[in-house]
Amino acid sequence: MKKAQFVEANQIGFEELTENLVVLNLNGEKFVMDTDTMIDLTFRCAAFLTYLEGKEKREVSEHCFH
Repeated sequence: MKKAQFVEANQIGFEELTENLVVLNLNGEKFVMDTDTMIDLTFRCAAFLTYLEGKEKREVSEHCFH
């Protein structure tokens, strides 16, 4: 298993490869995906962010009431 790398926002980039393929650049490491996968990745990121925000709100709420 590869070691995890920390990636900052300015190290994330996209390039159009073809009409249906894009390159995702994460801190110099490149990944090719089709646009359907890119759309799926977008929804997964949004869903995970929603989960994290909900978790944070629950933790704050539990801390305030205990």
